[in-house]
Amino acid sequence: MRLPAGTRDWLPEELAAKRALEASLRGVFARFGYREAATPSFERFDVIEAGLGKALGEESFRFTDRRGTTMALRPEMTTPIARLVSTRLRGAPMPLRLCYIAPVYRYEEPQEGRMREFTQAGVELIGNGSVEADVEIMLSALEALDAAGLPDAHIDVNHAAIVDAVLREVGLEPHVARLVKGLLGRRNLVALRAFCAANGTPSVQVLPELALLRGGEEVLERLLRYVPHPRVDGGIARLRAILARAASLSMGHRIAVDFALLRDFEYYTGLVFEAYVPELGFSLLGGGRYDGLLGNFGFQTPAVGWTVGVERLLIALERRGGIPAAEDAAAQYLVAGDDRVARALRERGARVLRALDGSEEATLVAEARLRAIPRIVVAGVCIDVLDGRRRSLEEVLSDRTGDDLA
Repeated sequence: MRLPAGTRDWLPEELAAKRALEASLRGVFARFGYREAATPSFERFDVIEAGLGKALGEESFRFTDRRGTTMALRPEMTTPIARLVSTRLRGAPMPLRLCYIAPVYRYEEPQEGRMREFTQAGVELIGNGSVEADVEIMLSALEALDAAGLPDAHIDVNHAAIVDAVLREVGLEPHVARLVKGLLGRRNLVALRAFCAANGTPSVQVLPELALLRGGEEVLERLLRYVPHPRVDGGIARLRAILARAASLSMGHRIAVDFALLRDFEYYTGLVFEAYVPELGFSLLGGGRYDGLLGNFGFQTPAVGWTVGVERLLIALERRGGIPAAEDAAAQYLVAGDDRVARALRERGARVLRALDGSEEATLVAEARLRAIPRIVVAGVCIDVLDGRRRSLEEVLSDRTGDDLA
């Protein structure tokens, strides 16, 4: 039997590693003061479309309920969280710090790092529009990557207002600017140069160079040769603040300004960023500021956040041979003949399997070796499978240190 395209099974060992990674991310979220929230796996389609726009809304899995209402499996978590805050938490003290780890669904062509069902983890800081909020979000993203085992992951940052200002400065009409932004985001230098050659206006000749500008503080200075200060000061000030704070924490080498970074989602209004590692040709993590999104649901307030694909993190770790070690869940005892014994061991924290096929010592030892269980318990005696050492069950259960239970 074949699985639906873009989905996968998780074997116990694989799922244990995934859960261990998710636990490390939850630890970062908690240390930054974020509280976990959950939303339904499906929403009304008009909610999804209000958040993502028509184009990305088309990537949703949709169905119609018995009342004729069009529903959609959530394709990402930021829009449902925006809907949740707008309808249930608008009276809560601001800013809100919310986090989540949840499955999402997108109808797109499956490939490595791009599935139709995948797990998205992230944080949203809602109700504060300051540069301090932007900095917090960036630092939490870096610490999450560190906790995941990717301390060399780097982040590219941009600001939506900067690119928009450049396109206005060179005199592009809005519909042409949208086309050029698409070319910039794809780094299509051939098409950009062809556009500049066809346009002929000297001011547009900056566009191919804009697609290649990437670096630190120096690229911000280069940008100002083409655009007057007042047009881009807000965006540049925010990027400078982020670079400075990262440098103060010895993380400056991990962040670069990239003016061609333009995320797909329509709701981004300011800071945008993505994280990468050398082994993968796609981003691990992405986010930014979306000050207009909650207004689509009747609650105008600024917000900023990021999401990471848990499966993408696992791919990166697997390439490095560094899949997180899962908590040991192997059984410690194989018990025959008495449920009360198994219960007593479990009450003391031991992991116990109940023997189902016979109670002969030799049979139990063979099964224990097959399943890598270190001890068997039969007829009130605990037997070490490796060396044959025998202890009474009372001795094991009365051990106050717990050493005999481990």
